[in-house]
Amino acid sequence: MILIVEDDVTIGRTLAQGLTAAGFAARWLRRGGEVLPLVEQGGVDVVVLDLGLPDGDGLEVCRVLRAHGHRLPVLMLTARGGLDDRLDGFAAGADDYLAKPFAFAELVARVRVMARHAALRRPDPLVLGALEVDPLAGEARWAGQRLDLEPKGILVLAQLLRARGQVVPRRTLIDAVWGDAAVTDNALDVAVSSLRKRLAQAAPQVQLRTVRGEGMMLDLIPLPV
Repeated sequence: MILIVEDDVTIGRTLAQGLTAAGFAARWLRRGGEVLPLVEQGGVDVVVLDLGLPDGDGLEVCRVLRAHGHRLPVLMLTARGGLDDRLDGFAAGADDYLAKPFAFAELVARVRVMARHAALRRPDPLVLGALEVDPLAGEARWAGQRLDLEPKGILVLAQLLRARGQVVPRRTLIDAVWGDAAVTDNALDVAVSSLRKRLAQAAPQVQLRTVRGEGMMLDLIPLPV
């Protein structure tokens, strides 16, 4: 999906409609504060980001995305096309820069290149606070330190991270970890028990909570002072 962040109604609507007609899935937002929560839900391939937004600066939005570990391509749009402005955009983490007014065909061409590169790029690790999980690499880290977790524990942790604080049904966890293999609920209990013990030693702020009758959720709690 191409995420358009543009407060000008005419430009935002035109970009959303044009990119959709060009074969992309597109969503249009008008405020920068909505970007990070949507990106963290997953499914965003490229961000087309206006520099001037009603609730802040597009540069800061880009910095926040990078600070949270999101490496998806960002195309910055702005009426300020000077060299210093472009350098500021690149310093904030933008991948490309397009000054207004621009030819729509050029924007589509640039978005296609960025989307193609995004499709070839390794997915971003899943991040929550100091916790980072890379399911493809089979690794989990807490505050930069690698956690000694079993492979199934990492898969459970990744699924809970994707839920962003929502309850994940037990059946969903079982399917995510064991796929079509015939396993009982007890297999999940064993994996979760081992995961809890290992987290308690190395990352006690990471809490796996059981919600009776519903499933499990992930939470971070502050350590006692």
